[in-house]
Amino acid sequence: MATGIIKGQFAHVVGTFDLAQRGGTIDYVTPVGTATESADLEDQGIHLVGEDAAGNKLFEKPVNPQRNSCAPHAQRGTFEEFVPVSPQLNKIRLVIGESTAAEFRRGAQATAAAISFGAQLPDAPHRLSLSPTGVAAAISGISYTVQAKPADAPHWQTLAVGLPTPHAEIDVNQFPGSKSVEVRVMKSDGFTEDEVFRDTKNF
Repeated sequence: MATGIIKGQFAHVVGTFDLAQRGGTIDYVTPVGTATESADLEDQGIHLVGEDAAGNKLFEKPVNPQRNSCAPHAQRGTFEEFVPVSPQLNKIRLVIGESTAAEFRRGAQATAAAISFGAQLPDAPHRLSLSPTGVAAAISGISYTVQAKPADAPHWQTLAVGLPTPHAEIDVNQFPGSKSVEVRVMKSDGFTEDEVFRDTKNF
């Protein structure tokens, strides 16, 4: 049960656990501006530990395990938790008992590739392609989110998340009646997010 919403800099961490094997995964780490707290947390020895680049502990937080309602005491399940983010945060470890089951490292701070709209396809004029202007290799820990909206609309619509490179196609039919669409690309290292592209396409 959520007891409240906290504003700040957090990472939303989603993964799995296996108590019998002392194993698990960290599947997604996404920067967010709000977090929730749970009033019914039961510490079952599944923790997220944040460390700086030198391995110093910044936080240790128990996670609230989620299981199938038909097997409430199952050894396997999933979790999602919010952890605090600071400039020093370099790594999150999933610790089960005394064992590190998985870890996520902050993505490398490489210079973002230039991004542009591709040429319009004659047989698909309603589709916009988006891609880096040069070769853009996937970098561990780095992902991209593509958002779009009618140019005069106040709110962005998220079209794709977790992309390893900024390649995407946008169907402008999602915005009926619009004469132009504004598109932006957000780059994430798991803990922070920056806008690396914004442009408007008229049609």
